[in-house]
Amino acid sequence: MIWNQIKTMNCLPQKPDDRFDAYLTKNPVPFTTPAGPDQRFWVIGPYEKLKELARSFRVDATARTSFEDGCFGRRHTDLPPTGEQPTGGFRKKIAVAVPRPVNPALIAMRQGVNPPQTPRRSDLFDVFADFYARKTLEAHHIIEKSILGDLKRNKGDLRDDVAPCVLVVAELHQQIYTPEVSRFRASFKPGMSSAAQADLLTTIYKDLYASPQMADLLAIANVIIGQVRLGLPN
Repeated sequence: MIWNQIKTMNCLPQKPDDRFDAYLTKNPVPFTTPAGPDQRFWVIGPYEKLKELARSFRVDATARTSFEDGCFGRRHTDLPPTGEQPTGGFRKKIAVAVPRPVNPALIAMRQGVNPPQTPRRSDLFDVFADFYARKTLEAHHIIEKSILGDLKRNKGDLRDDVAPCVLVVAELHQQIYTPEVSRFRASFKPGMSSAAQADLLTTIYKDLYASPQMADLLAIANVIIGQVRLGLPN
């Protein structure tokens, strides 16, 4: 039921590639690129299906072409990597990494954020820039799966492997989405009513997806939160 509602209300009617269970969100995300104005669309789908698509991007040029209008982050350079994934020695390199001066041009690429803007780790460290440039895209649960699990809501269309996700660059997922939301887990107390759970989720995700560029993600989050408010699934 949740997926039917999301596909009908929040996604473009046609899948970009019939081989993949992935959809583009309805509203374009504006971008400024060196070539001029552009617009892209978030790529939405069930968790495991988006993981499959992310792996395909590395080796399948036709898949990349099908989703060339996909939005995978907040900079025009946030694109699916190709080739081999980074392996070995990463954490040892981090331990001795020395930060470099931040290039203001990199910070200015980020869409939909008012200054001041916090640099990404890849803006500060060459080792992070190299790692994330080659890291496979990741499927981010639009409502954090660990919170839905704690609330016993990860069933049906909200089961971890099929819950609504967005495909994003790994740095965005690992450095913003997950840590920003996971810190609220302790705020969900045993015995909370469905309405109280939904109210807290609304507060969390209204802030996380506050940027106009993330309006479609907020709309999808609200569909899921609506099910929590109704006590479904449980």
